[in-house]
Amino acid sequence: MVRNTLNDLSGREWLFFTNTVWETNAPPDRTHAFRKCHGAIKPPAAMAELVRFFTRRGERVLDPFAGVGGILLGAELEDRRSVGVEIDARWVDVFNRLRRQFGVRDGMFVARDEFDGAGCRPIGAEMVCASCLEYMAAQEAESFDAVITDPPYGVQHKPKGFAAETNFAMSSGDARDFANAATFDDYLVLMREFGEQARRLLRPGRYLVILIGDRYHQGEYLPLGVKVAEAVRPAGFEWKGLKVWWNKATLRPFRPYAVGSCFVPNITHQNVVILRRK
Repeated sequence: MVRNTLNDLSGREWLFFTNTVWETNAPPDRTHAFRKCHGAIKPPAAMAELVRFFTRRGERVLDPFAGVGGILLGAELEDRRSVGVEIDARWVDVFNRLRRQFGVRDGMFVARDEFDGAGCRPIGAEMVCASCLEYMAAQEAESFDAVITDPPYGVQHKPKGFAAETNFAMSSGDARDFANAATFDDYLVLMREFGEQARRLLRPGRYLVILIGDRYHQGEYLPLGVKVAEAVRPAGFEWKGLKVWWNKATLRPFRPYAVGSCFVPNITHQNVVILRRK
């Protein structure tokens, strides 16, 4: 029998995760009311599935684009140590207020005033307000077991005639924010630099997992998941796979893009780009 050196899953659980279509139905959890102000939040229960596959209990996870901490909370549910980096102090404040209000018991978040001391523990994830590139450059090499993150989706302006997407409008006023890149080419250069730092921080053979949506830009479909993977891969990664993620619980009504004129997709999925450090 082959010894599992990556995670704590059974063979059956491992095999199920290899499905390239990832369908979840993660409804808002108890922390949702705190985090919904961000507009591009990730459900901790779904993020816990990624953390569970790519790490073992007690290992260390980095999220360099942490937002209000959905991935950190997923790591918390799985009893992993985690660090988030977020350039916008607004979202760091939201997460820190959340940490003071909630703890974990039996794989669920509970209000701190409900703690009874039996199996309850505070949220231990750390959130740092900083530029991700600057923070990562200052860390010790090979100090993380996984990098799992949901970066900005590039240029933050909207195509003429189309409504802005909330998850494309989370940029700060900081020039170092990847969301403030002037063009998609500039954004992909930044993602290449990010990939170089991620490789340096990962232990050999471990994984960089990027959640990234595709875009519709200037009248054409932009397969941003593929472009980001191609930008990051030369930094020293093997591109191991792509999962298409659809969380049914957050499906919104379809928007009538160009009805009666031409095909314009309602993009309801995100890509989970999976790269392994060489």
